[in-house]
Amino acid sequence: MILDKTVFAPTTHAQMTAVKIIHERAFERSFEAELVESLLFDKRATLDMAAIIDGQIVGHALLTALDGQDGALALAPLAVDPDWRDFLIGTELVRRLIDDAKDQGWKSIFVLGDPVYYGRFGFSSELADCVDCVFQCRELQALELEEGALANVSGPLIYPPQFSAEP
Repeated sequence: MILDKTVFAPTTHAQMTAVKIIHERAFERSFEAELVESLLFDKRATLDMAAIIDGQIVGHALLTALDGQDGALALAPLAVDPDWRDFLIGTELVRRLIDDAKDQGWKSIFVLGDPVYYGRFGFSSELADCVDCVFQCRELQALELEEGALANVSGPLIYPPQFSAEP
C-alpha cells in the first residue's frame, strides 16, 4: 500500500521549492504556492505537513492561526500532485494535521472547501455559522477539536491578509 511507504513530516526550508511545485501542479496556478510560502515565512503560528514518497514530495497541507476566535486554525491550502490523487494522500495529510492540532491544544479548524470531502473528517457548515467571516458561505466549514469549542462562539473570524490577495 502506498501510504505504508509514505513519510509524513513538517517541511523544511530546503523543501520549499518542491512544496510550491506541488501546489502549482494541483491548482494549475501560482496563487496557492505563493500563499503557502508567504504563510510559512510569516510570524503567525502554522502547522504544515508534507507527504513524501521515495524522497519526493507528493502532497502538502497547511494549518494557519486565525484571528478573532481563540484557538482557531484555517486548513488551506491542501494539495496533492495530480499523479498521486487516487492514493488517499490528501486524506492522510488532513487526518494527521487534525491530530497534531489537537495534540497542541488548538480548539477548532475552519476550511473553505467541498462539504462532501471535508464532511468525512467531521467538518460542518453549521458549526461555522457562528462566526462572521469574509468567506461566509456553505463551503465554509468548521471542526471542533475540543468538544463544545464553538458552542458559545460568535463574532469575527479573520483570515490572514494573504488569503485576500487571491486574484
